[in-house]
Amino acid sequence: MNVIDNTQAQGSSSTLQPVEEVPLALEEYIRYGRQMIMPGFGLPAQLKLKNAKVAVVGAGGLGCPTLQYLASMGVGTIGIFDHDEVSLSNLHRQILHTTDRVGMNKAESACMTLSANNPSVTLIPNPVPITPSTALSLLKPYSILVDCTDRPLTRYLLSDASVRLDIPLVSGAAISSAGQWAVYGGTTVIGKRRACYRCVWPSVLPGSGGKCEEEGVWAVVTGLVGTGMAGEVIKLIINKEDLEPLLHLHHLCSNPLIRTIRMKGPSPKCIACGPNATITDDLDVYGYESFCSGAMGPDVDDESGLVDGAEGDRINVKELAVLLDRKDPSTNISLIDTRPPVEFGICSLPGSINIPLPTILKDPSSLPPSQDIVFLCRRGNDSQIAAESLRRIKQDAGIKVRDVKGGLRAWSRDIDPKFPVY
Repeated sequence: MNVIDNTQAQGSSSTLQPVEEVPLALEEYIRYGRQMIMPGFGLPAQLKLKNAKVAVVGAGGLGCPTLQYLASMGVGTIGIFDHDEVSLSNLHRQILHTTDRVGMNKAESACMTLSANNPSVTLIPNPVPITPSTALSLLKPYSILVDCTDRPLTRYLLSDASVRLDIPLVSGAAISSAGQWAVYGGTTVIGKRRACYRCVWPSVLPGSGGKCEEEGVWAVVTGLVGTGMAGEVIKLIINKEDLEPLLHLHHLCSNPLIRTIRMKGPSPKCIACGPNATITDDLDVYGYESFCSGAMGPDVDDESGLVDGAEGDRINVKELAVLLDRKDPSTNISLIDTRPPVEFGICSLPGSINIPLPTILKDPSSLPPSQDIVFLCRRGNDSQIAAESLRRIKQDAGIKVRDVKGGLRAWSRDIDPKFPVY
């Protein structure tokens, strides 16, 4: 057994040099140890994360996984921008929020979860919308911008802001079972300028304004895309980003699961970052609403489902309830539910038949013969379109064609509270 001479030990201790102040808290060495020991990472990369300032716009399906990994890996300052509130329908994919926070602002809810996981990072909740008049001032303190929104208008606004601020933009999208993400704008580690979002997507793609509420989404898709976006942010911060800008395409049912393609370079014709750019720091001048109107679709009233103010021959759910009353002699109607079959299988009114809107629009004359047709859908939008398409070809046939304001949501709200809302 080795015995250490006490006098020798005391003598040796007097020769020790004072330890220099460590750049991280001792708790942080333990917290981040598993990533710091990675080759090419180490303490320098961790300090870069600690000193980074990242703005994440959107604390929803994409924002939650993005934020979770940025905060847990130690990104020092994170600004979270979201003016929306948590709803029950968010929780299957927006993993930072909880049931007891329904009705709370999403930015503030996200901060609660993130700070509980890692109190060493600085989180700045911003429960306000980003608009053309406020974008530059709100985002100026940050060196990387992350777009986790789902509106074309906001995507182009954030891209323009990143160009004006000369910072990279990490942008992603997810809907149904597919998604994508990429880095736009700014310059690479070797000084090569990246294409901005407008360079790659100079016009709004038809249908790109679709929302999860209408088209559905797999929760794991938002999780995978958001995690990929967080990875791009981390690579930017520690100077490990791809030398050639890449677009990552994901489809849950594809093989391989993720496909990567090389993106084109900056466009000399780009109105945001090109040599003859017309978009300036005064973003209020640019008409984002009109530019994106084709993808955003008509303005639908949540109460009535009214499209563009066209009233037509419509009934409310109370009138429908009277028509469906078995004691009423006028119940000889054809109630046609225009939702997709998968939605009709979730819930439906007794006696209704399912004919999806695309089938109706393809051939309205093929509908079952009836002198009194009532169209119904989820919110009162598709049913109104179906009714109008049938009226155009049956104007003189003596057929009564109506649709239901507010659809099944209004039925649940005003007639039967036990009817499922999804």
